Amino acid sequence: MTEPCRILYIHHGYGIGGATLSLLYLIQQLDHSRYDPTVVCIYDGPAAQRLREANIRVVTGTGIDHFGHTCLAWYSLRRPDMLLHKTIRFCPSILRTERIIRELKADLVHLNTSGLPASAIGAKRAGVPVVWHIREPLHHGYLGLRRALFRRAIHRYADRVIAICQDNARQLIPSNRIRVIYNFVDFALFDHRLSGAPLRRELGLGPSAQIVLMLGGVAIPKGTWPFVQALPLVRRHLPDVHFVIAGSVPEIEAGWRGRLSRLQVYYRHIRQFITAHDLEGCVHFVGVRQDVPQLLAGCDLLAFPSVVPHFARPVIEAGAMAKPVVASNLGGPDELVVHGETGLLVPHSDPSALSEAIVDILSHPKKAQAMGEAGYERARRLYDAATNAAQTFAVYEELLP
Repeated sequence: MTEPCRILYIHHGYGIGGATLSLLYLIQQLDHSRYDPTVVCIYDGPAAQRLREANIRVVTGTGIDHFGHTCLAWYSLRRPDMLLHKTIRFCPSILRTERIIRELKADLVHLNTSGLPASAIGAKRAGVPVVWHIREPLHHGYLGLRRALFRRAIHRYADRVIAICQDNARQLIPSNRIRVIYNFVDFALFDHRLSGAPLRRELGLGPSAQIVLMLGGVAIPKGTWPFVQALPLVRRHLPDVHFVIAGSVPEIEAGWRGRLSRLQVYYRHIRQFITAHDLEGCVHFVGVRQDVPQLLAGCDLLAFPSVVPHFARPVIEAGAMAKPVVASNLGGPDELVVHGETGLLVPHSDPSALSEAIVDILSHPKKAQAMGEAGYERARRLYDAATNAAQTFAVYEELLP
């Protein structure tokens, strides 16, 4: 019998975000008679633990680092210490990637983010083909130099590139090695027949309350601030509406660290707005959750108020749960939401437009139901796990013996 091909995944995430879940769902679809997966996690945190709990072989402590330059996270000149730190670790990461590939005798390397150029170079030095997954748009930066270097590195060192949406593919140097394969959902897990009662019990809300869910926690790129700003505008028309924010919430720190942290300032701004508008009883921060399908089952509408373009996993999960969506009209969401059919697209960073769209959908239950059903049919057609994973494995087969 032929031995399975050894696939080495390199993953950059610390927490359980979209990239972690997408990788987990992909590996769970693998034919283990054909592929033998190992994941190198740069950080030994919740993401690594989640993968271990799924009985996936995980390696940590390799010394490999990533260098992100995306709309979601990049190293600006306001943090020269971090930029210097990442630059110093770049060359050692090349050598450490090469070493771990040789030690594990990998047949193929799959990079799970654009921010792994050092690992791409290390894989090439080891003579192993590279599949480079582009899950986020590149940041323009100040002069575009780093963006140009990233585009060139992806073009030069990737044997195949998988972009998770057309918007991400368009930012790259055109090549016949690029494939667009959407992220997918597990419809056994995201079952639109699930009851929404547990969320309402948890929040102490009756059946008449309307729930708008945001997945992404407190994060500047995710648009938590315009989301909260929209709430008092929505409540003028729908007084029994509640906003639920699931995801990480920073702890307020005293002293100079708290004053200098952009995220700390951002969160304090949000809390002050909630207090000033007497919204404590209708904004619910529920933290990082493992029961996203149940949260979606309990909501009436999903909001994705991102202020930067990127693929929106919550939107396709809402589709799987037959929920209507209001999202920012940016690259990524504009491919996932069919305006007027599965939800509404609104200008980003515009609380007024966001509130109007939310009120429009929640005020018309039949319209909301029709949008949810249309979103479900679209999700079944475009984001099915078996179909989209098979497209990824077909990319592997183009490179493997």
